[in-house]
Amino acid sequence: MNCACQEKAKKRLLDKGFYFSLARIVASTVLALLGFFVFSEARFGLWVNFAFMGTAWLLCAYDIAYEAFKAVFLKKEPFDENALMLIASIGAFCLRFFGPEDNEFLEATMVVILFQIGELFEHLATEKSHQAIEAAVGLRAQTANLIEGGGLKSVKPSSLRVGDHIIVKTGEIVPADGTIEEGSGLVDMSSLTGEFVPVIKNEGESVSSGTILKEGSFRVRVRKTYENSTVAQIIRLVDESAKSKSDADRFIDRFSRVYTPTMVVLALLVAVLPPLFLGISDGAVWAAWVYRALCFLVISCPCAIVISVPLAYFAGIGLASKRGIIVKGSSFFDKLNRLSWVVTDKTGTLTYGDFRITKTVSPKIKTVKFMEYFRAVELRSTHPVAVAIEKTSGDSIEPSLISGVKEYAGLGSSCLFQGHRLLAGNGRLFAKKGIAVPAIEEVGTMVYLAVDGVYEGYVVLNDVIRTESLSMVDGLRELGIRTSMLTGDREAGALAVATTLGIDEHHSGLLPEDKQRILGEKIHSSSGCVAYIGDGINDAPSIALADVGVAMGGIGSDVAIGSADVVIMNDDPSKIVTAVKIAKKAKNRSIFNIIIALIVKLTIMVLAAFLPGFPLLAAVLADTGLTVLLVLNSISLLRSGVR
Repeated sequence: MNCACQEKAKKRLLDKGFYFSLARIVASTVLALLGFFVFSEARFGLWVNFAFMGTAWLLCAYDIAYEAFKAVFLKKEPFDENALMLIASIGAFCLRFFGPEDNEFLEATMVVILFQIGELFEHLATEKSHQAIEAAVGLRAQTANLIEGGGLKSVKPSSLRVGDHIIVKTGEIVPADGTIEEGSGLVDMSSLTGEFVPVIKNEGESVSSGTILKEGSFRVRVRKTYENSTVAQIIRLVDESAKSKSDADRFIDRFSRVYTPTMVVLALLVAVLPPLFLGISDGAVWAAWVYRALCFLVISCPCAIVISVPLAYFAGIGLASKRGIIVKGSSFFDKLNRLSWVVTDKTGTLTYGDFRITKTVSPKIKTVKFMEYFRAVELRSTHPVAVAIEKTSGDSIEPSLISGVKEYAGLGSSCLFQGHRLLAGNGRLFAKKGIAVPAIEEVGTMVYLAVDGVYEGYVVLNDVIRTESLSMVDGLRELGIRTSMLTGDREAGALAVATTLGIDEHHSGLLPEDKQRILGEKIHSSSGCVAYIGDGINDAPSIALADVGVAMGGIGSDVAIGSADVVIMNDDPSKIVTAVKIAKKAKNRSIFNIIIALIVKLTIMVLAAFLPGFPLLAAVLADTGLTVLLVLNSISLLRSGVR
């Protein structure tokens, strides 16, 4: 399956457009060489030579001319790189009018040929970035094995409905989000999370579309339609990433509007001013300076900057996707670069979001028996405390052995089990029942147990801190970014988490509107940008309010993900550190490209303007070569190592 997917991706990279452009370049080059070496002006005359050279030029220049005229008449932008190339190449043809010895047909043709070679490299680089993103968000399954009428029917994933049952076999891509009802398997989730260690999925667990079943097989009950599936949702997020421009993109737009006409005016001055003083009636002087002006125009073309800088940001988005981080636009890279605070939710973000027993105290009863009593009294309850106790080790209890179950809303419950009256609950329930409990200070939720009206011990439940949370706080601190935690939990629990992780500040006992208020104050008072990380629907307003909203995509609600600017697919909060590092790499790569391009171009422009005999072909090679090198520098970001 993986080989087939890679082969398909390779075919997409070398598409019809690529082969057509390559064919044009080859045909144009052959015609130009024939015109220069075989059908030269000296042997066949000017017009035969011009027919070969002109045809070669047209093969590579017709779309350049179209884009240049479209910019003038539709976009109202008369000067762009296409216009510069068109003027320079036509001007080179016109040099022939100064005499046969100035026949520059070959160089005029090579201007557009080499420009098209640079465009071809840009196309390959951009497609490579697209592929990295598509690979990172998983491949869409082409078919699904629908159980229908006692057999299997091959259908399109888009036709599946909620409640349908499908079979997923070894090597297949999971076509829809669902729940395993039968079977188990080893699932490769790297397409969503960026983690390459396969995960075992058993009966009752959820599976996501876009993941690959490496071993085993299972029957899945479809939980979401294709339009709402994980893969479809992420692809929509990736599509949005092309809509927002980074500061670098906006700089390039402003730069082109000023730079291009400035270069055209300077080229005109180079062509006109020197002949006015060196020999206004001397055709050779005019030819020499017009030639230099044309070289100046060609090397001044800003395509190296215009192409490579946005591509650096796009490659950064691709690299982030490979790490399981979906960034909805390059503009958010700029904000990540300016982060001064990361504000985060606690439950489900820094912690796992479910209760776990962290301490058991039973002075008189053995722990195994003690937990059996707890399991019995909480068996029929759906309260989070009961669910947490149910997850503890121990044999399951036959429900028929339990009777006389009584619930005390918000307090606890009681039952009859093995001839004993069991009571489990909080301090208020025990006070109500007149059962004394010792004064104990514990961080977490305490649940007491009484057997036949006698206190026998307690358990402490806490929301366990994620192992990655410490890495997040430490990583942000190294980058000079401070952290703040907002939670609705009690102060004792919030303080314990904040102290353990080393968070700079925390606020507890908050309602959703309180979180928004504090976050708004932080944004208003901060000199840099503020990010907010959350997972639940109650976090959506804060995620939308922050300069950079970050949602946990694995367990996060659809509302939170929809309002986020960055989505972390494997619920690892430390990935925010990775996102910031990638943003810095993209920015540094784009700045490097701008500086190198300007240094090289200014140097060669001076040489072209003032060095006698500077060849036009050298100017073209310098411009195209620089473009190719900077494009490769940008695209190399995809293979950059980031932790």
